Amino acid sequence: MQRHFITILTLLLIGAGVWFTARNRPADSGDAATPEDAIQAMLDASRRGDVRTYLDCFTDAMRPQLDATRQQMGEARFREYLAESQAPMMGVATTRLAEARPDRARIEVEFILRDKNQRQTVELKNEGGQWRIEAMSQAVHAKPPIPYGTKVFEEPKPEANPPSS
Repeated sequence: MQRHFITILTLLLIGAGVWFTARNRPADSGDAATPEDAIQAMLDASRRGDVRTYLDCFTDAMRPQLDATRQQMGEARFREYLAESQAPMMGVATTRLAEARPDRARIEVEFILRDKNQRQTVELKNEGGQWRIEAMSQAVHAKPPIPYGTKVFEEPKPEANPPSS
């Protein structure tokens, strides 16, 4: 009897943990509680090739440009393009810049690639409690002084004949 109680209690706790985690995790642009969440949602949708969610990350001001690109490329190629654009990405860093108004945000996004870094300023707007991307600056490319993945320290070489005990 006590064993069934412990099993049921464990399952309830696991279920509550899953529910709480799912409830508090931003799944798509509709859950972008912060400007950084909106940027992450856009990157995640792009990585998955999820065109609808990707487009939902942007305000109506940017949608005509994105829709024109999608129509020009075709739906399938646009989906591939979104996923391919994320493939060389090694990491992303964001820095929130000064905010002029509470419903607007400017974030500098640095994309870390294997052989270069790319910076863009992203302007976001809060629309009904949801942050969406309103504008993106032209990307500025920079070659880092030490490329991503470069060994910083030389690893010690193993001894040819290790001492025996």
